[in-house]
Parts: sequence; C-alpha cells; structure tokens
Amino acid sequence: MKDAPVRLLHMSDIHFGREDVNALNATLAFAEHVKPDAILVAGDITQQGRRSEFASARAWFDMLGAPVIVAPGNHDTPIIHLPARVLDPFGRYERYMEGLDGVGRLVELREGAIRICALNTARGIQARINWADGVIDINDLTEVLDLLSQGPPEAWRLLVCHHPLHEPGLSKVSVDTKRGRRALDLCAEAHVDAIFTGHIHDAFAHPIATTRRPMVQMGSGTLSTRTRSTRAGFCVVQIEGSRLTQDVVSFEGEGLEVSRNYDSVVQEAKSTGEGTPAPAGR
Repeated sequence: MKDAPVRLLHMSDIHFGREDVNALNATLAFAEHVKPDAILVAGDITQQGRRSEFASARAWFDMLGAPVIVAPGNHDTPIIHLPARVLDPFGRYERYMEGLDGVGRLVELREGAIRICALNTARGIQARINWADGVIDINDLTEVLDLLSQGPPEAWRLLVCHHPLHEPGLSKVSVDTKRGRRALDLCAEAHVDAIFTGHIHDAFAHPIATTRRPMVQMGSGTLSTRTRSTRAGFCVVQIEGSRLTQDVVSFEGEGLEVSRNYDSVVQEAKSTGEGTPAPAGR
C-alpha cells in the first residue's frame, strides 16, 4: 500500500425495525472518529423489508461519512407481503439502496489497490423449507469474479455477500448455502483474498485452507437486539501491505470493547509451522 493502512468497517444484520439504538449511536461516533476508507454491509439491513425500515437504514448510512457498500440479505425482501416477495423481492432494497448497492458493481479504493464487489446470495422464495438459506448463482458469481480478477496482481480482492459460503463451525443457525463449496473454489481461482459475510449474528474469521489459494471468510456480528452468542457489534478490518487483520468491536451499554480476532501473519505462521509472531499494535 502506498499510503496509510486501509481501514474498513464490516457490519451486517442491523435489522432496522429491531435495531439496537445505543449500538447504532456508538457505531456512528466510532466511524466519525476512525474515518474508515469504506463501510461494508453484508445484508439483513431490515427486519421485515418494510419501506419505513429501508428509509431509516438509508438515513443512517448517509450519516456515516464514508463510502458504504451493501449487499442484500434474506430479511431484505418483503417478509409479510407475499406477492411482492415473489414477484419483486429486491425492488425495495434496490430503490432505497441506490448508489450503495454493490451487487455486480466494482468499487475501487486507493487507485485500485482494493477491489470490492458484492453478490446477492438471498432469495425471496425458494424450493426448500428454509427460505432464509443462501443460494449461489454461478453465472452471477462468475460476472462478479471477472470484475474482481482484473487489475494489478497485487491488488486486494474482496467479496461481500450475506451468507457464509461455508459454515464456520460456530454458528448457532444452520448455514446451508447452495453451491457454496463450488463458489469457494471459484473465488480461490479468481484470487479473492477475503469474503465478508453476515447471517449468523456472531463475528468470526474462518481461514479456508482447502482451496487453491489462501483466503479468509469473515463474519460480522449484529447491530440489532437479535443477539446470539455475543453482544451487539461490528468488525474493523485493516489492510497494510500483505497483512490483513480483523478486530471485533462489541458494545455493552455505553461502553466499547475492541479485541483482535484475526491476523493473517499469525495465521500464515501457524499454517507453516514457523511460530506465532506477536500481532502488531493497533
């Protein structure tokens, strides 16, 4: 990286309609303080896909003071209005997230040193009992990967989608993403470095060791009252040179706690048996 480290905020599952107001206010203050290069939002922006929920979400995104790149989640379809959910499941999302929607669109940071695209893994309805599970359309993924794979070889390539492509092992909800394994292989072939997801409401970093290229799948927690194993929060991802780190930011009342959850240098040392270097200070 030519300049200072690239800093990204990664959040998901805000569920406007069930949002945690204190966590949102603290996140806004945090963003104003750290001034991130961009904010990645990995779906489930709303609780029921209502227009009022999308309007509230857009107003909050517009206050963050940094480029916001969003992908839809399964809750971003009209949950109650079945005809709209079947005929136009993402119409409301597209209208309210105009200019922020990253699906099929390349966003470049630092003159192309960071390349970001989003993929829609959610469906309004599908032929299985759990409509909330993810689905990968290989044609859509191929188009996104074509955009990401261009540019200089040393560029960082980041994919944003709601559903984890592979269950990280700590999920309290089922993660059954159709064609997820094939998608991971295609991402590795396209030199994707990190996949930013949500859905399980708990932050994680899951190195993908079985693909053809080192890659990490990351999840953010929730900024809603629908917490599971951990408190409301989001993640800070920093890229400096060939190093990527993930810090988890958690909220308790008015307090804030930051903890290091992933460091690619540490992970590489573990995988090669070269010992575990100490993480760099924040």
